[in-house]
Amino acid sequence: MSILTEHLADRLPVPIPLPTLEDWPNAEFLVDPARGITVKALGLNLASVFQPIFNAAGQVVAQEALLRATARGRPLPPMQAFASAASQQLVAFDRLCRTLHLLNYATFQHGDTRLFLNVHPQLLVQVESRHGEAFGRILDSLAWSPERVVLEITEDAIPDSRVGQVRAAIESYRARGYGIAIDDFGSRHANLDRLWTFEPTIVKVDRELIARAEHSAPLRRALPKLVELLHELEAEVIVEGIETSTQHQLALDAGADAVQGFHLGEPRYFGSSTQLGAR
Repeated sequence: MSILTEHLADRLPVPIPLPTLEDWPNAEFLVDPARGITVKALGLNLASVFQPIFNAAGQVVAQEALLRATARGRPLPPMQAFASAASQQLVAFDRLCRTLHLLNYATFQHGDTRLFLNVHPQLLVQVESRHGEAFGRILDSLAWSPERVVLEITEDAIPDSRVGQVRAAIESYRARGYGIAIDDFGSRHANLDRLWTFEPTIVKVDRELIARAEHSAPLRRALPKLVELLHELEAEVIVEGIETSTQHQLALDAGADAVQGFHLGEPRYFGSSTQLGAR
């Protein structure tokens, strides 16, 4: 059940989900006209930006939420922000960030596009069972369906000894209706075994591959074959890191289902004073 505490009622357009307030009773949620909903926790000021994902026809079909953190007014990389959370706080901090993204999306974005949320790898191994249950209560409180949420997992950060545990976590998420995306595929090596094990609904091809393909004829020839293989695994293919018009065309020619990158749309705040939609 949702609650909206009395001291927030005049500042927030949506209720703060109860599980989040239980984890962070001293967190301060505010509304910034330019940056949307923000939250102060662990001495950090946290905000959300969103980068559009386009289909082959150029329509925005999803947005990826990204964390923007500051400490004493200075920008802090997301991984450093997570490092501010003690090990016993990490799961709750990850959930706080995803809740912040969801609040901004539910408040300022219209339509039925999907929301991509990154999941910290430690969440998959620290939580023993019932993955997605707590966040599901948060979604319920905002009348959101898990089918509109895609959880991004960086498989390269998962040690071999934890693969079975992560597979069980993914199966739990999938059973609750969440989409599962493998992020940064091919950033170091293309681990096809992991794809067969995790059975993602989406694979995001790393920016390094498309950047190298722009200047390498062999890679340009190989890219369509990679996309075809991923399609045979019944995964939707998103090529990320599109920085030039040439890279965009290469991704489309290779048969990618969707594309993402600064050339197409930069990450933006969804504040009340921000104009939404594709650039």
